[in-house]
Amino acid sequence: MIYLASPIAQTTQKDSWNESGEKLSRNEIICNKLKEIGLDVYLPQANQKRSGVETLTEQLEVIKKCDFLVLVLSDTRGIYIEAGYAKALGKKVYALEVEETRKYSDWLIAFCDYIAKDIDDLINYLKNHEHN
Repeated sequence: MIYLASPIAQTTQKDSWNESGEKLSRNEIICNKLKEIGLDVYLPQANQKRSGVETLTEQLEVIKKCDFLVLVLSDTRGIYIEAGYAKALGKKVYALEVEETRKYSDWLIAFCDYIAKDIDDLINYLKNHEHN
Protein backbone atom coordinates (compact mmCIF):
# COMPACT_ATOMS: atom_id res chain seq x y z
CA MET A 1 0.00 0.00 0.00
CA ILE A 2 1.10 3.55 -0.63
CA TYR A 3 0.16 6.65 1.32
CA LEU A 4 -0.85 9.69 -0.74
CA ALA A 5 0.01 12.82 1.25
CA SER A 6 -1.91 15.59 -0.48
CA PRO A 7 -3.82 18.68 0.63
CA ILE A 8 -7.57 18.34 0.92
CA ALA A 9 -8.62 21.88 0.03
CA GLN A 10 -8.30 23.59 -3.36
CA THR A 11 -7.45 20.50 -5.39
CA THR A 12 -10.10 20.69 -8.09
CA GLN A 13 -8.75 20.00 -11.57
CA LYS A 14 -10.00 21.96 -14.54
CA ASP A 15 -12.10 19.93 -17.00
CA SER A 16 -11.84 16.68 -15.02
CA TRP A 17 -15.05 14.70 -14.66
CA ASN A 18 -16.00 11.16 -13.71
CA GLU A 19 -18.45 8.93 -15.57
CA SER A 20 -21.36 10.32 -13.50
CA GLY A 21 -20.58 13.89 -14.48
CA GLU A 22 -19.12 14.85 -11.08
CA LYS A 23 -16.05 17.05 -10.97
CA LEU A 24 -12.98 15.13 -9.80
CA SER A 25 -10.43 16.46 -7.37
CA ARG A 26 -6.76 16.35 -8.24
CA ASN A 27 -6.31 13.86 -5.40
CA GLU A 28 -8.84 11.49 -6.95
CA ILE A 29 -7.13 11.79 -10.33
CA ILE A 30 -3.69 11.03 -8.86
CA CYS A 31 -5.13 8.17 -6.81
CA ASN A 32 -6.89 6.67 -9.85
CA LYS A 33 -3.72 6.85 -11.99
CA LEU A 34 -1.74 5.08 -9.26
CA LYS A 35 -4.44 2.41 -8.98
CA GLU A 36 -4.33 1.91 -12.77
CA ILE A 37 -0.81 0.49 -12.42
CA GLY A 38 -1.94 -1.88 -9.68
CA LEU A 39 -1.08 0.08 -6.55
CA ASP A 40 -3.22 0.01 -3.43
CA VAL A 41 -3.54 3.68 -2.45
CA TYR A 42 -4.53 5.13 0.90
CA LEU A 43 -6.05 8.57 0.33
CA PRO A 44 -6.36 10.20 3.78
CA GLN A 45 -9.33 12.45 2.98
CA ALA A 46 -11.32 9.40 1.86
CA ASN A 47 -10.74 7.89 5.31
CA GLN A 48 -11.48 10.76 7.70
CA LYS A 49 -12.63 9.73 11.17
CA ARG A 50 -14.91 11.66 13.51
CA SER A 51 -12.21 13.12 15.73
CA GLY A 52 -8.74 14.43 15.03
CA VAL A 53 -7.28 11.83 17.39
CA GLU A 54 -8.96 8.94 15.56
CA THR A 55 -7.90 10.32 12.19
CA LEU A 56 -4.30 10.86 13.29
CA THR A 57 -4.07 7.42 14.90
CA GLU A 58 -5.28 5.72 11.72
CA GLN A 59 -3.02 7.74 9.45
CA LEU A 60 0.09 7.06 11.52
CA GLU A 61 -0.68 3.33 11.47
CA VAL A 62 -1.11 3.37 7.70
CA ILE A 63 2.18 5.23 7.26
CA LYS A 64 3.90 2.61 9.45
CA LYS A 65 2.59 -0.14 7.16
CA CYS A 66 2.87 1.57 3.77
CA ASP A 67 5.51 0.63 1.20
CA PHE A 68 6.25 4.28 0.36
CA LEU A 69 4.67 7.73 0.47
CA VAL A 70 3.77 10.02 -2.43
CA LEU A 71 4.04 13.67 -1.41
CA VAL A 72 2.13 16.22 -3.48
CA LEU A 73 4.29 19.34 -3.33
CA SER A 74 1.78 21.90 -2.19
CA ASP A 75 1.60 25.07 -0.13
CA THR A 76 -0.13 23.04 2.60
CA ARG A 77 2.27 22.30 5.43
CA GLY A 78 0.43 19.42 7.15
CA ILE A 79 1.41 16.91 4.50
CA TYR A 80 5.07 17.56 5.21
CA ILE A 81 4.51 16.21 8.73
CA GLU A 82 3.25 12.96 7.21
CA ALA A 83 6.23 12.80 4.86
CA GLY A 84 8.66 13.47 7.71
CA TYR A 85 7.12 10.70 9.78
CA ALA A 86 7.41 8.27 6.86
CA LYS A 87 11.02 9.26 6.23
CA ALA A 88 11.85 8.81 9.94
CA LEU A 89 10.48 5.27 9.64
CA GLY A 90 12.82 4.59 6.72
CA LYS A 91 10.11 4.81 4.02
CA LYS A 92 10.83 6.20 0.57
CA VAL A 93 9.20 9.53 -0.24
CA TYR A 94 8.39 10.32 -3.86
CA ALA A 95 7.33 13.91 -4.52
CA LEU A 96 5.00 15.16 -7.22
CA GLU A 97 5.06 18.71 -8.56
CA VAL A 98 1.64 20.29 -9.08
CA GLU A 99 0.33 23.65 -10.26
CA GLU A 100 1.06 25.49 -6.99
CA THR A 101 4.49 23.95 -6.39
CA ARG A 102 6.96 26.69 -5.59
CA LYS A 103 10.70 26.60 -6.13
CA TYR A 104 12.01 24.12 -3.61
CA SER A 105 15.20 24.00 -1.62
CA ASP A 106 18.19 21.70 -1.74
CA TRP A 107 16.92 20.31 1.57
CA LEU A 108 13.69 19.09 -0.06
CA ILE A 109 15.66 17.60 -2.94
CA ALA A 110 17.80 15.69 -0.44
CA PHE A 111 14.73 14.62 1.57
CA CYS A 112 12.83 13.10 -1.35
CA ASP A 113 13.89 9.91 -3.08
CA TYR A 114 12.51 11.22 -6.38
CA ILE A 115 10.70 14.39 -7.51
CA ALA A 116 8.36 13.90 -10.46
CA LYS A 117 7.54 16.79 -12.79
CA ASP A 118 3.97 15.54 -13.33
CA ILE A 119 1.79 12.48 -12.73
CA ASP A 120 3.00 10.72 -15.91
CA ASP A 121 6.62 11.16 -14.80
CA LEU A 122 5.73 9.68 -11.41
CA ILE A 123 3.89 6.72 -12.97
CA ASN A 124 6.83 5.97 -15.28
CA TYR A 125 9.28 6.17 -12.38
CA LEU A 126 7.20 3.86 -10.20
CA LYS A 127 6.76 1.35 -13.02
CA ASN A 128 10.55 1.18 -13.42
CA HIS A 129 11.58 1.33 -9.76
CA GLU A 130 8.79 0.23 -7.43
CA HIS A 131 6.19 -1.63 -9.42
CA ASN A 132 6.99 -4.39 -11.87
